[in-house]
Amino acid sequence: MKFLRHLAAVVVTVAVIVGLGMLWAHASGGTGSGQAPSPEALARLEQIKEQIKAGVIRVHTDNGFHLADTGNLIRTCEIEAVLAAAVITVSTVRRRHRRTRRNAAARA
Repeated sequence: MKFLRHLAAVVVTVAVIVGLGMLWAHASGGTGSGQAPSPEALARLEQIKEQIKAGVIRVHTDNGFHLADTGNLIRTCEIEAVLAAAVITVSTVRRRHRRTRRNAAARA
C-alpha cells in the first residue's frame, strides 16, 4: 500500500509539473527562444497554411486553450509512472536487503 501511495504522489507531481509547463508555454505565446524562425520552419508554416486553406487542417477560432498534444502528455505521464515505479521498487528492494543483512548480523 505504501508503494502505491508513493507512486501516486510521484505521478501527481509529474502531472502538475507538466501541466504548469504547458500553461506557461501557452501564456508566453510561443517557444520563448527569442530567435527568428529558420527557413525550414518558414517553409513548413507555408505548407500548414496551404493545408488549412484546403481544409485538411481544422482551426479553432475561439482562441481558447486547446490541448492538441494530450496524447503526448498522457504518454509522458505513463513513462514517468513506469520510471517512478522502477525507482521505488529498487529503493524498496535495497532497503529490505539491508534490513535483512542487519538482522542476520545482529543474530550472529
